[in-house]
Amino acid sequence: MKIAIVDDIKGEAERLSGLVAHYLSTHGLFCDQTDLFASGEAFLEHFESTRYDIIFLDIYMSGMTGMETARRIREQDTNCSLLFVTTSPDFAIDSYDVNATYYLLKPVNEAQVTRALDRCNMDRIERDRYVMVPSQGKNVRLFLHNIAYTEYVSRRIMVYMKDGGTLEVNLSQKEFQQLLLPFDWFCDCMKGVLVNFEDVHKLQSDHFDMKCGATIAISRLKYSDVRERYLDYTFKTLREGQAL
Repeated sequence: MKIAIVDDIKGEAERLSGLVAHYLSTHGLFCDQTDLFASGEAFLEHFESTRYDIIFLDIYMSGMTGMETARRIREQDTNCSLLFVTTSPDFAIDSYDVNATYYLLKPVNEAQVTRALDRCNMDRIERDRYVMVPSQGKNVRLFLHNIAYTEYVSRRIMVYMKDGGTLEVNLSQKEFQQLLLPFDWFCDCMKGVLVNFEDVHKLQSDHFDMKCGATIAISRLKYSDVRERYLDYTFKTLREGQAL
């Protein structure tokens, strides 16, 4: 995920950047880039379509206003989330013209940032969700939506990725399950094995056919519960369009 903050007051831009970083860290979300710009002109010189997922824009800036900047952004990119930051709600109606996601009033606080980011396109944000896990003597980010399935083997977790890669995690199955099972797209289909429903191609009578090519057995004792959870997940995905 990439984020931009456009504000001509450096201290306010840095404070907002800190609040955004706090939100991301507490929600287990990864951002590989947060850029600060002192004007709309400076931002547009750097901007190109799809470069940023979320853009915070101060409306009252010297030179080009945030609203003018937003209109120029929308000429190239209709998908990024635009979040306006200002001292006055006077432009609230105009913000609908550029499909703004949220409107924050200064001084911005943590609660406002939380509400604003909660309103963003969550499919774009969700793809960067991760947990920290120990692997080969160091802690690494394990991006949850990259996982196909996991298996507990010889006192370690083998994580099999959708792209065919693998990661060895030095945790017990109980410790690992506590990290993944709070997310409803993961399921313990048999002892020592977790499946990501996103990678399931088809549910069979006693196993999952996975998109990655694997066949994952389902415990006979757990089958009814696993089937119900999988059907609930697929129904929710179709209803809400949450598949990534």
